[in-house]
Amino acid sequence: MHILTLIIIFVIASIGAACKGDFSGVAAIGKFVGVIALLICVGLLFCYPLLAIIVVAVVATVVICSSSK
Repeated sequence: MHILTLIIIFVIASIGAACKGDFSGVAAIGKFVGVIALLICVGLLFCYPLLAIIVVAVVATVVICSSSK
C-alpha cells in the first residue's frame, strides 16, 4: 500500500513540477510506461508468430513509402 501511495505522490508531484517548467518527472513516467508497453508488445509477438510477420510487413511498407519521397 505504501508503494502505491508513493507512486501516486510521484505522479502528482511530477505534474505539479511540469506546470512550473520542470518536465523531468513526466519524462521518467513516460519512459517507464514506454518500457512496459514495449514488454507487452514483445510478449504478444512471441505468443502470436503471425503477428510478427504482419508487423515486419507493415514496417517494411512504411520504410519503402517514406524513402520514396
